[in-house]
Amino acid sequence: MGVCSNSITQMILVLISEKITINASSDVVWNHLRTLQGAEQYLTIVTKSEVNGTGLGTTRTCDIKMGEQKFQIKETLVKLDDSQKSLTILIDDAPPAMKDLQINYSVSGNGDSSDIVINNEFEHTPESEQMIKGILNMICTGLKKYHEQ
Repeated sequence: MGVCSNSITQMILVLISEKITINASSDVVWNHLRTLQGAEQYLTIVTKSEVNGTGLGTTRTCDIKMGEQKFQIKETLVKLDDSQKSLTILIDDAPPAMKDLQINYSVSGNGDSSDIVINNEFEHTPESEQMIKGILNMICTGLKKYHEQ
């Protein structure tokens, strides 16, 4: 009698969220973020980005280099709310761990300071959860460095 073995990767619905305070007005940060322009200016893993369109439906293609790995991701702006300073990007095409991720951004604040919250709710493996946490943290710290220089 043979023994059958299945290897099942457990997927868990997880909310991953990062928040950072930036010494720049929320209007300045929002007006930069909402265009999807210049990802390579605040994300060190992006070597080049190209944006097509404006507003809802805008697409962005980013060339990524992570260590020795090089790949491309394609994103679409699927939610844009200027009154709430929030947007959602869907990663349409990317390596499996990132494909179909929706990343939510919101900007708030008064005067010379703003808070950015970036989050994602998705079924993650423990490994992909750590990767996404790292990416969201990298986005937050990159935006802070970019806007405070």
